[in-house]
Amino acid sequence: MAKLVKHPIDAYKDPLGIDKQTVSEFKINPEDEISPLKKLFFLQAQLEEIESQEWRERVNIIHAERLIQSDNTNLSQKGNANIIEHRNAVERLSEGKVMIKRLIEQLREEYPELQAEE
Repeated sequence: MAKLVKHPIDAYKDPLGIDKQTVSEFKINPEDEISPLKKLFFLQAQLEEIESQEWRERVNIIHAERLIQSDNTNLSQKGNANIIEHRNAVERLSEGKVMIKRLIEQLREEYPELQAEE
């Protein structure tokens, strides 16, 4: 089993660097590696899923706000708990979007043939 090692590379600034380090660390053969185009399509699909999840959490914040405004103390307390949970989720998902977008940008910089792919 591989031991967990914290990468010295900043995941937000250089996510592709972490991927390259992982490929090197685990000695993944170039012929076993997936194409840059497949990586791009996967990242675009993942970005869309994160955006959908983020939207759901933002809608949940609206529902939590409605609970907070309730005259029922139990509902109001539940709303307070929910709003914290959903705001944390939005923050986490927003950070994930930043990293995925940066990775897409880096892939396109490294592989100019991907520039035309949207």
